[in-house]
Amino acid sequence: MRKIVLLAALFLLAWGSVACQPQGSAADFKLKKFFDLAGTGVRVGIVDPDLGPAGRYARQVLAKMRPAEAATAAAIEKNIVTYESHVRALLDKVLRHEIDAGFVYRSDTLKVKDKITVLEIPASFAVAPEYALARMQGAKTPVAALDFINWLLAPERSEIWREYGFRPLSPVFVITAASKTTTSVASAAAGHQALPKVSLTVFAAAVFYDVLPQLGKAYQEESGIVVELEFAGSGKLYQKLVQGAVGACGADIFLSAAPSYVAELERRGLADSTRTFMGNDLVIAVSSQCSASKP
Repeated sequence: MRKIVLLAALFLLAWGSVACQPQGSAADFKLKKFFDLAGTGVRVGIVDPDLGPAGRYARQVLAKMRPAEAATAAAIEKNIVTYESHVRALLDKVLRHEIDAGFVYRSDTLKVKDKITVLEIPASFAVAPEYALARMQGAKTPVAALDFINWLLAPERSEIWREYGFRPLSPVFVITAASKTTTSVASAAAGHQALPKVSLTVFAAAVFYDVLPQLGKAYQEESGIVVELEFAGSGKLYQKLVQGAVGACGADIFLSAAPSYVAELERRGLADSTRTFMGNDLVIAVSSQCSASKP
């Protein structure tokens, strides 16, 4: 009986030790600096450049490394093993040890900072991601849409954006054209229950997944205007908008992680009141080693 108990205890001890090991390779524990991404066997992930701007920013980093660090850039390129639809999907693969490192936005790392290590990209190769927004032509409530854009860009919201890892661009350009008429819309929605519910549909890049629900809820409580959010990669949302997903059939506002999508929508006559309004940093997320099993 004692032998059985002893063997069982040894088995549980061994199992706990194995369970704590990463599911991927051991390379993630050797990644201490950006240039380690070029090491043999390191599995690197980026966002698909055709689906999300984070992938294009990653490509820009590698392009800036040439010609000074051409061999290192080529080695990192060779180590890319996955192309995800957006940053959140890529970060999930890092957390599950399916890859060793991924090019992600700093804002996406804050909620999992105890589970990852962030490697900075050297300043000479770094890029400065910027995000843009627009009101869609055909918005079902165009005045309310402008009011929400004004509200998001107001200096009073800057600290909230910073808490989530973003960099509000300075100066803040606030759209003033709707300021007088918007007040009546907001007060009507908040103070007159007999009136139809006023709502906004916002298409937003996945990078805003954490911050925008908080802001939308605060705006709704303040104005009475309901904010409905749909998150996806910027490229996917752009395609939906081009295909007609606007107003009652889609979005009133678009928040894009790529200003080029907003500029193209404006060029096509599908959007107005465009602004490049927010900045971020591209960093490398590396999964931290799991902690020891608890008894």
